[in-house]
Amino acid sequence: MRKTEKIFEVKDFPYPHVIVKDFLDESTLDLVIDALAGLEYDFKESDLFSYWASIELTDIDHPAINILRDDLGDEVWRKKVAKAFGSKSLSSIDMAAYVYGLGDFLLPHDDQVEERIIAYSLHLTPEITEEMGGSLQIFDVDNNNSKLIDSIIPEYNSLIMFEVSKHSWHQVGEILQDIQRLTVTGWYHG
Repeated sequence: MRKTEKIFEVKDFPYPHVIVKDFLDESTLDLVIDALAGLEYDFKESDLFSYWASIELTDIDHPAINILRDDLGDEVWRKKVAKAFGSKSLSSIDMAAYVYGLGDFLLPHDDQVEERIIAYSLHLTPEITEEMGGSLQIFDVDNNNSKLIDSIIPEYNSLIMFEVSKHSWHQVGEILQDIQRLTVTGWYHG
């Protein structure tokens, strides 16, 4: 179950984004992490990314995944997300799990696909530090010039959300130590 029901102030620069800390309660966290550990992951690699991805979790029928999907995507939470971002009504979510290991990365991109309105990433790696790599790096892009604005450490049980737009350039920094950066990531659709 969700531990928090509040979305604090959304930062506007360089594009709307927010971090919700302590998103899930401890018992739900344990169930979700156990369920994710039991999934199969396929290695995905190109010049733009390197990571391990689960199958799409949106339609899986598993007790812990069902709870997580409800916590992230039930009508009450979707309304709170839409209100916090001042967006149109959010009708659905999709989600998958990703594991980034030593040397893995995701280069800058803006997430503009289909009906994506808000991107989210729930971070499930305990005790991750900046030195380990894997930060969510957000950029200000103007006239084909980009500048790194913030490097957000993916703290355990934090939910990072941002508005998807032509300005929402971000990347996952390279993993620099022998860790596994586990996230459940997806999008709220309009």
